[in-house]
Amino acid sequence: MLVKISPAISLHRIVKKFSSSLTCLRKFSAKESSSGNIIVEYSSPNIAKPFHMGHLRSTIIGNFIANLFADNNHSVVRINYLGDWGTQFGYLKLGVDLLKLTDEELQRDSIKQLYRAYVAANQEGKKNEQIATRAREIFSRMELEDTEDLTKWNLYRDYTVEELKRVYSRLGVHFDHYHWESMYRRKNIEGVLENLRQKGILHRDDDGKETIHMGDRRVAVVKSDGTTLYLARDIAAIQDRVKKYNFSHLYYIVDTAQNDHFKILFNVSKDLGLNQGLSHVQFGRIHGMSTRKGSVVFLEDILNEAKEIMREKQLKCPTTKIDLETDEKTADVLGVSAVIINELKKRRLKDYTFDWKHALQSDGDTGYKLQYTHCKLFSLAENAGVEAAKSLNPDLLPYTLCQDIVEEIDRLPDVLEKCRENLEAYLLVKYLFKLCHTINRCMKTARVKQEPNVELQQQRLLIFNRAKETLARGMNILGLTPLNRM
Repeated sequence: MLVKISPAISLHRIVKKFSSSLTCLRKFSAKESSSGNIIVEYSSPNIAKPFHMGHLRSTIIGNFIANLFADNNHSVVRINYLGDWGTQFGYLKLGVDLLKLTDEELQRDSIKQLYRAYVAANQEGKKNEQIATRAREIFSRMELEDTEDLTKWNLYRDYTVEELKRVYSRLGVHFDHYHWESMYRRKNIEGVLENLRQKGILHRDDDGKETIHMGDRRVAVVKSDGTTLYLARDIAAIQDRVKKYNFSHLYYIVDTAQNDHFKILFNVSKDLGLNQGLSHVQFGRIHGMSTRKGSVVFLEDILNEAKEIMREKQLKCPTTKIDLETDEKTADVLGVSAVIINELKKRRLKDYTFDWKHALQSDGDTGYKLQYTHCKLFSLAENAGVEAAKSLNPDLLPYTLCQDIVEEIDRLPDVLEKCRENLEAYLLVKYLFKLCHTINRCMKTARVKQEPNVELQQQRLLIFNRAKETLARGMNILGLTPLNRM
């Protein structure tokens, strides 16, 4: 006998929306997208320095924002703007020479080898005052001339980009373009600087510096030796992107420490008539995150740490369904899921202390839980023994015992709209946890394989399948790769 549960929602309204979403998963959920590209600049590590926690947070948040707008059918351009310029790269050249690093060594392990070179030069500089002078001279030549040092540096940067791409792929992150500050060295942006002078924005001071006046402040753009500071390069980058991408909005995903810089940058852009949808998406800082092997943290160290701890959990878990001897990828995906969700379930502007034990636990509201629920739904469909119904039957919905799931699915468009308005991932994370709770609760009573009524089996399976698609969509937006088995 069918057991009817009183409907808590308007059946015909919800069934109509539910059925429509089955065949049109990626239609606009709210407003039409605006014209022009949306640029999201995120991650942006400094070459030859460790990939610190601010860069990891920028990477995870930026990837979410790019995915969020892409899910809504916006045209999104993802840019990784690498810090590869400044006097520190004079030190880097000296360090490479000091350690006698070959091109082969740098190509094989470029990020860590360049960091070694940078540290070696700085240590030598503490003993030899001439090191700083030589570093400035090297950088000045690289800024103003086409030198052999510049050719070598371009090669080292290319090695680094290839290594970054490999590591980013583990994190589920990709970029449409890798840009770098050296694209906008002094020799390449003379026209930009001259335009600033002609508009009365850039002023030459008595000491030879060129500065922008902001009230009582004087902000340096060009140093007295003629080399540029990164504000000059950021101004040039905006003008370049306007020409290349005709963007409607440009989001910089950078921590709160750079707030003053972006206020100045946006004011200058406005004076140049370029302030078209520029936003600094700020975030708080992560404290206490390091590997178990030391305090110098590279991105790959973080991912290896997460993978190792999650593999230990799988070895102890009696329900593991994969061969841990041959399957390395699943533990990696679970570790990445834990790191991402630990980050995105918090409000963006809050600082927090990272805890490996808390981040990688399998109980409670974690990345592990999202993956586990997706795997349960996949297994249900695989072993149900029936095909799912093609459409939801409003007359049978009250008997499915799955109305709570249908109601949660109906909420997703509104949740995504709020995410776009606030650029806050925690809203989506909170929604997915509630969806998982609802799914797991319903699975205890709304059986599929054990249900004698075939039509009711098919209706329930349809709802569970749609729940899996909804969960997967949300996980993809957050930057997770949904697993089918774990």
